[in-house]
Amino acid sequence: MSENQQPLSEKNGQSEQTALESAETPLPEETEDTYVLSPEEAEEEVEEELDPADVKIFGMPRMCFHGAAFGVAAGYILCGILGLIFKDTPNAKVPSATICAVGCAVVGYFIAKYFYNKRKKDGDAPLSAEDGQQAD
Repeated sequence: MSENQQPLSEKNGQSEQTALESAETPLPEETEDTYVLSPEEAEEEVEEELDPADVKIFGMPRMCFHGAAFGVAAGYILCGILGLIFKDTPNAKVPSATICAVGCAVVGYFIAKYFYNKRKKDGDAPLSAEDGQQAD
């Protein structure tokens, strides 16, 4: 018989029995009261939450980061298309994929920053009471 197939000795049986007894003993009840928020505190907590659009990624607003990431992808696609167009042309110099990606990322960043600033400015404009639309 192998070691795993042998019957338990009394020593192992006793240690299992004490483990079962300790598992069955109830845990002491916690004496600390649970903290319940009052309605005013709950409203303050909700107001403190950030708008997901205002979260910064690598020091950039989220919208600008997404614009830069989209620009990187477009740069790689642009480089691939240029490579396919000029593959049979002798003495043609296709730019590096890194140069295309970085260049398009910069363009994407500035386009996204323009729209981000426009959104922020439009969001700060007061609402007119008459028609519920933003004042121009």
